[in-house]
This record gives sequence, C-alpha cells and structure tokens, in this order.
Amino acid sequence: MPDRRGSGALIALIAVSLVAFVLLGLDLAGQSGGRGSATAAIELEGGVPVGVKRTPAGALAAADNYLADSAQTLEQDPSAFGQLVATVYAPVQRAETLAQAQQLRLSDPAGMGNYSEGGRGLAVVAARRLDHYSPSSATVTSWLAGFVWGPRLSPRQSWNLVDTTLVWSSGRWLVVSSQTDATPAPVPAIVYVDGYNDGSAAFSRLAGMTAPFYGSG
Repeated sequence: MPDRRGSGALIALIAVSLVAFVLLGLDLAGQSGGRGSATAAIELEGGVPVGVKRTPAGALAAADNYLADSAQTLEQDPSAFGQLVATVYAPVQRAETLAQAQQLRLSDPAGMGNYSEGGRGLAVVAARRLDHYSPSSATVTSWLAGFVWGPRLSPRQSWNLVDTTLVWSSGRWLVVSSQTDATPAPVPAIVYVDGYNDGSAAFSRLAGMTAPFYGSG
C-alpha cells in the first residue's frame, strides 16, 4: 500500500487508492467497540455509531468505530460516509473531508467499478493504543488491516498505522484528524530465520497496544 497521507481531518483511507488494497470497515453499527468499561460507549444516531463516553475506554471505542465505519462507507456507500462525517467529524473539517472523499472516488474508477460489480472489502482494527487522553481530547494509534476482493480482483491485503485525534464536544467524541503514518506498518506473517520466528523491528511500533473487542460484552 502506498504511504500517502491525507490532509485535514480526512480519515487515512481517503489517502489510499482502493485499487491498491482498499480498506472497508467492519459494520459496527450497534456495537460498543469494547468490553467491560467500554460497554455502552457507543450509541446509534440515525444508524451512525457515536462515541458518548468521556473516559479513556470511551475514546478508544470511538476511534475503533469511527475508523472502521469510515473505511467501510468511503467508496462503497458515499451517502453513509457523508452521514458519518456530518455526525462525528468536527464541523470545521467536514467540507474538506467530503471534498477529498469525492476526489478520491473520481480518481479511482477501478475501485469504484469493483464495488459496482459486487466487489467487497473488510477492515479490521487489529490493535490500538491510547497515546494521549484528557477530558477534552484524545489521540489513538490504530493498527489497521484491510482486505479486498471482487469478481475480477484477486484477494489482497494491506496494513497501516493510523493516528486519530478526537475532541470532546456536545456530549460526544468528534474526529479532528485521522492520518496514515508515513512509516511502514508491521505485516503479520510466519517467517523463520535460522529456525526462529523473525522479529522484525517494525513490530516495535506496536508496543503498548491492546486488541479491541467488538460487540457489547
């Protein structure tokens, strides 16, 4: 996957051509994005997952759901993506985010064609880390896996590290920035070197990460 960054608040997937290993999100509508203290951290608003718990676990649940839902709807369902942006993106970032999303769709006829022919994709937040938290803002690094396939597209995958910044406003977490790291992301694989699993230095970027639990409990 190209290491290209989006600008403004646009979710990292805006910066990645779907033809080059598109990322589609898990359908997490109605899910909490966590267990235990994260339960009930997400509420639905017109079918859109909204992070409503002002805690560290609540910020993680919001980032998990926003990233996955954005990935799913960006090209496959533009109207749903627009609804998500209107609901959980900071107002000052919405116009730019929608404009960039439209530009990506126009620049990716192959990816859009794959969807129109019945192609599908999936994104999974494999792990994430809360890098900063305060009652007013939070920053989360997510290890995101993307898979795509279609009638004329062989299955493929990509891995990215995504940095998401949230702010608390009017009883919910809002996205103000979501961008792909320029550095390579770890790619899980069993690689034996002299009889031992290869421990790539890239995996040091995952230090302190925990795996999310999708669902309500």
